Amino acid sequence: MYESWYGFREKPFNLTPDPKYLYLSHRHAEAFAHLEFGHRERGGFVLITGEVGTGKTTLARYFLSKLGPDTHSAFVLYPALSAEELLRTILDDLHVTPEGESKKGLVDALHRFLLETRAAKRNVVIVIDEAQDLSPEVLEQIRLISNLETDTEKLIQIVLMGQSELRDLLERHELRQLAQRVTARYHLSPLTLEETKAYMRHRLHVADGEGKVGFEREALAAVHRFSGGVPRLVNLICDRALLAGYVNDTRAINAAMVRQAAKEVEGERPPGPLRWRHGLVAAALTLVLAVLAFAIAPRRAQAPDVGALEAPLPLPAPTPTPAPPRNARLDELVRALPREASFASAAARVQAAWGVTRLARASLRTQLEQLRAFDLPAVLELSHPARRDTCFAALLRLDARAAVVGMGGEPELEVPLPQLDGLWIQDAVVWWPERAAGAGFESSRGSPQQSLAGLGFAEPDLGAAVARFQRQTSLVADGRLGPRTRMALFALSPHEGPRLSGGVEHP
Repeated sequence: MYESWYGFREKPFNLTPDPKYLYLSHRHAEAFAHLEFGHRERGGFVLITGEVGTGKTTLARYFLSKLGPDTHSAFVLYPALSAEELLRTILDDLHVTPEGESKKGLVDALHRFLLETRAAKRNVVIVIDEAQDLSPEVLEQIRLISNLETDTEKLIQIVLMGQSELRDLLERHELRQLAQRVTARYHLSPLTLEETKAYMRHRLHVADGEGKVGFEREALAAVHRFSGGVPRLVNLICDRALLAGYVNDTRAINAAMVRQAAKEVEGERPPGPLRWRHGLVAAALTLVLAVLAFAIAPRRAQAPDVGALEAPLPLPAPTPTPAPPRNARLDELVRALPREASFASAAARVQAAWGVTRLARASLRTQLEQLRAFDLPAVLELSHPARRDTCFAALLRLDARAAVVGMGGEPELEVPLPQLDGLWIQDAVVWWPERAAGAGFESSRGSPQQSLAGLGFAEPDLGAAVARFQRQTSLVADGRLGPRTRMALFALSPHEGPRLSGGVEHP
């Protein structure tokens, strides 16, 4: 109802677990790192738990979207099933036809598929959401599935995601064998106040709503207070608050609107962390009231606020809102280019810019400001409301107003920064010549220890120095010199080569 009035591409606080809306707080980034570790190591179970509404399903979908074409996956959403039903669900998701309906026939079909997949050097991942609803008998069947292996390696990786009760369930004596096979576990906790602000800003940004609505400082604090930092409750409250702004012809959301929204979500319960189930009923009632209010109340136009979240009150005199500039060709390409072909062409452009063949690669969940700081060309993953999947563009140059991108076989395009940022889902791939000795691209500071010391991160312990550098550059502070950290070290140390800051030629 209100998205066109505010100028959003879509509702920013929907409850659907859309991966492009995932905000990687410090906790979510660490949970994702555990998922990546489990997938890379291919051993045991990965266990991700969290309270209701903390973003587990969205994280699961994001993880699955990042698996490469060499990985088959099954995603079980409703696990209140028998062992046979669970096996059939997994086989259906993997597109495997069993021979027979017995449990043995189902397991044999899965085993044959795993052996064939491994012979083709491919991987299999099963993610089971809401796993706290599994019976002990079904969990035991899952443990038996994990036993499918060759003499040298496991054939399948299983991820269990669920509420806190899942941890208690795995402590039961009869499930001790499964619990002992959990090699990576993480518990998602609610967002802090600052993370809640960043979460709201991120969702507005993805919905093309940056600068079109303002949450006052007291309103932000109220959202966190009433939601307890639980993302699902933040969504419910913010959605109701935006509806209140729409009904009252204002784009400045104040604390009173948030308090009223929280009451509508929870009913008339005292203030405090809300329970999301009550919000579903309140949401329907609020929508009916809003429609009635819209039908009988006179409406007037109002100028949008200029702030992203903590905006001042609207100007008293209404002014027309000019449409932000857009490059129509970029929209056409994002709608039409095939996903795989667009990645290949974008990657080729970035790699060609270096002029060398031996390049390292890292994938990042990041923002334009961090890419600007790294100053390296990258491939960006773009989304458009008119398509179900995504495509890719090469980010070649960048300034404060615009960017130069390359897509498909098209000439380079200059595009307004807000347009590009609105289409980008914050996933990027960066290449750099980490070992291009003699090609003029080697960091002048040599080893990682020397590079860290040259950047002011000298520590007796290398792991401590790496962790401090990672915190400073908004990377997961695990103290390991993984691809992302090596890329950041290269980018921030003196080197030669292509740079985003090469400049955009404006007409």
